[in-house]
Amino acid sequence: MPPLEIIPFDSKYLAETLAMMRKWSPDHPELGERSLYDWQRCSRYLAVVEGKVVGHIGQIEHEYRYANGRPPVRLGWGITLVLDMSDDATRKVAGRGLLKACEDAPGLKYAAVGVVPAIEPAYLRRGHQIRRDASKYYARFFQPGKALAYWHKPTALAPFVKLVNAVVRPRTRPRYGTLEAVDRFRPEWDPIWDGFMKRQYELYGARDAEFLNHKLAQPNRTYHTFLHRDGSGAIDGYIVYRRAKHLAKDMDLVKVCAFAGSRTAKRDMLAEAMRFAVHDAPGTYGIVGLSSVVDEPEFRAVGMYVARPYPVVLAAGVEGRIRVDFFDSDLDNLW
Repeated sequence: MPPLEIIPFDSKYLAETLAMMRKWSPDHPELGERSLYDWQRCSRYLAVVEGKVVGHIGQIEHEYRYANGRPPVRLGWGITLVLDMSDDATRKVAGRGLLKACEDAPGLKYAAVGVVPAIEPAYLRRGHQIRRDASKYYARFFQPGKALAYWHKPTALAPFVKLVNAVVRPRTRPRYGTLEAVDRFRPEWDPIWDGFMKRQYELYGARDAEFLNHKLAQPNRTYHTFLHRDGSGAIDGYIVYRRAKHLAKDMDLVKVCAFAGSRTAKRDMLAEAMRFAVHDAPGTYGIVGLSSVVDEPEFRAVGMYVARPYPVVLAAGVEGRIRVDFFDSDLDNLW
């Protein structure tokens, strides 16, 4: 095999890199969009053989904070690992080299989401940990057969899900306060979000106006963003959701992308997302969210009773049950 180099991204390879991602990641053609590339904030590395791009990985840096006052940790989320699959030996060398580039990034602890069982042993061999006890997917399926097929679950379960849907009704109205639509976050709200997250989660990603407004600016997205005010009028939560249609597969869901707030605010805000899914998103197959296991009662309270553990890869030494939502890593960059 000719020598393979792992190099920091060079813009002269941009067109070739986007073409490679479109070809070798057919389930996610959005990864080859120039608008997404321009918007993303991340470090990038390429695997190159004789001037040809055969692999790409990105890494998003973000601060995670401990509720117990320990110094924060800077995680480096490995994203968009796409490899040229035409030669197996080259693919393996490129994959290992690109992962190592992220693992060795100065000042960062490696992390990853979207982990499938087939690659878990490789992460464990590299000394990482896989946490399943911290975060979960939550969902309610309006067309269970479609969603179960996408999740690779037996579609024979669909009649049972429909029966449960008839018994566990969705909640679509606020009970504890009021909701206010906004299109931007203000820096003066930052301490509010941090205070609620610190009281509820062991390890959580920083949420401030700069981070959230950048997420809202992602191209080809229509976000719905609300503040929640309690009975006294004080701001005690935010939520961001959107309708997401897969570009390559038959999947159409409402995604609860991000939220933070008091327990009662979360129930009202999730009820608003459910209202949108039920009344304003005709034809959608369901509604999904991703958050800490401690938020399960709030999801269940609005009728999102389907739950499954969400594995997160973390470098050795990163302690605590990590809370992730769709705005962490690049989870909302995909369809």
